[in-house]
Amino acid sequence: MKTPIDMEKVRQGDRTAFRDFFACLYPRLMALACRFVDDDAANDIVQDVFASYWERKHAIEADNIQSFLFKWVQNHCLNYVKHRIVVEEYEAQVRLASARVEFLENMSDANDTLHQLINRNLLEVVEASVCKLPPKCAQAFRLCYFEDLSHKEIAEVMHISPRTVEGHIRQAILFLRNELRNVWIIILML
Repeated sequence: MKTPIDMEKVRQGDRTAFRDFFACLYPRLMALACRFVDDDAANDIVQDVFASYWERKHAIEADNIQSFLFKWVQNHCLNYVKHRIVVEEYEAQVRLASARVEFLENMSDANDTLHQLINRNLLEVVEASVCKLPPKCAQAFRLCYFEDLSHKEIAEVMHISPRTVEGHIRQAILFLRNELRNVWIIILML
């Protein structure tokens, strides 16, 4: 028959009394903890609770120390589970982000080809629309946007004033904005 644990001796720092107290409660606290977490985590939690109790034994005022420790273990287990959920969600997000990056890296060649095809088709559509402009207006637009010449350089090439170049380019942009409005919607969707 087991002798009852003298909790007053435990509170006074008697190590033998504490070992007996630990040996008596450890299996029951482990059984409780194992309902929430795996064996390793349960062992860590129960030992942590006992260590914390030992360090704070003078400050803890509980009518029923066993119930107090059971509640303490239960709360530690719940906090551990909440923490694990947060960690697992974070790790899942990291894995998902890594998978997306890897997918995009693997698809970059296909994407480059797709982008080149789209750019070529867009250039053809824009050129077809530019052909609908008056000849001088189309020439000024091509020199500005396709040849990357300044307004002054365009004026010299076309033998017109820079002001006239600005007028031609403005006219071209207004026309093309209206002519290509459906193409811009498609570009935005891509």
